[in-house]
Amino acid sequence: MLGCALHLSRPSAVCWLLRRYKKYYRNWWIPYSLDDFQTVTQSRPNPYEAWDREWKMSQLPKEWQPFDISRLPNHLKARKRPTKEFFSIQRPVESTLDYRRALFGRYGLRSGVDPSHLFVDPKMLAFEKALDAELHKQTISEILEVNKQKKAEEAKEIDELMKTIKKNLQTMPELIDKFQTRQSKQYAVSEVEVQRKKAIVEEARDRFGYYVDPRDPKFQKIREEIEEREKTARKQLKKSSKYASQATS
Repeated sequence: MLGCALHLSRPSAVCWLLRRYKKYYRNWWIPYSLDDFQTVTQSRPNPYEAWDREWKMSQLPKEWQPFDISRLPNHLKARKRPTKEFFSIQRPVESTLDYRRALFGRYGLRSGVDPSHLFVDPKMLAFEKALDAELHKQTISEILEVNKQKKAEEAKEIDELMKTIKKNLQTMPELIDKFQTRQSKQYAVSEVEVQRKKAIVEEARDRFGYYVDPRDPKFQKIREEIEEREKTARKQLKKSSKYASQATS
């Protein structure tokens, strides 16, 4: 008890107690100088500012402000005593049929809404009648039976699809091997073509002393000569193999 009394007798403890009682709002920082006026004016939101804002929104003369007990904003007061400006369309939602009907139901003929808009559109009425007639052609049990058949057909289609997928999955390894073989052959052919093009470029360099652009007519001429030479070599090889087979026979 003595230690507690000594602790409370310290200035820091007194300061802490005073701050605890005087900190009415978060931004307060001046010690020992907070009164009721500061509590009201420096709080968030400020009640005085809110009152002044309500007076301005009421759009009343200063002399009539004390008689404005409701303190409603001007747009809410306009609902009690609407004028022509109040019923003018200012937003897209106010031009909808449902809004115009609600406006006529609340303010009557003062709203300026055509009473014919309150009735159902003949086209919509005819559509609803046709829909009811179509629905009454079948009983609930018949409708349920049709839905059951549709679900059975959908389930059958799904089963057939799953069977096809399983069948294709069995042949997938073979198809993958064929695809990889075809890709390797294409890669080999492309590699041979690249090497052949490099050889033509080197031969053109040896002939002209510099690298020739593949789009140059000189390069195209050398390429035709090499193709003709390879064609002649293939013919000679074919003839020699033919003569060798005849000699052995």
